Amino acid sequence: MPFEFDVKMDAKSLSGFVLYHNYMRPGGIIGILLSLVAIGALIIRWDVWTGVQRCLLVVLALLFLIFQPLMLLQKANSQLHSPAFATPMHYRFDEEKFTIEQGGRSEEFAYADIRKAVFHKNVAYLYMTAVSAFIIPRSRCEADFDSIRERVRAARRV
Repeated sequence: MPFEFDVKMDAKSLSGFVLYHNYMRPGGIIGILLSLVAIGALIIRWDVWTGVQRCLLVVLALLFLIFQPLMLLQKANSQLHSPAFATPMHYRFDEEKFTIEQGGRSEEFAYADIRKAVFHKNVAYLYMTAVSAFIIPRSRCEADFDSIRERVRAARRV
């Protein structure tokens, strides 16, 4: 049985995706580890470091734990106000495929075309390429969220 719903992207969903996408990649993980090592080195060897070295370690720690997330959230906010997100996306999920319509354009995708699917408690990310995904908040399709998960997982097992 097909089901349909509209998704008007909100700041929380888009911000969550941008942070997830950037911090679950090798570069994001390495950045967090570098920041944590800098904090550890700063605390453990405080007496050994000069003032300049301490400042550099603080900047390194803040770079990936504070500055980068703030920049990513600003980027997400800018994207949210772009024309691409001005019109809601209409999703239709059939047994074999799903369709997305927006602004008079329509595209169909087979579930097998999904490169990667990530399901969290309140959102699903359906990656069609390595860097872009369809973001489906649970709040927009509450009754059908689990059905989407099952259809995607069943098609990807085949």
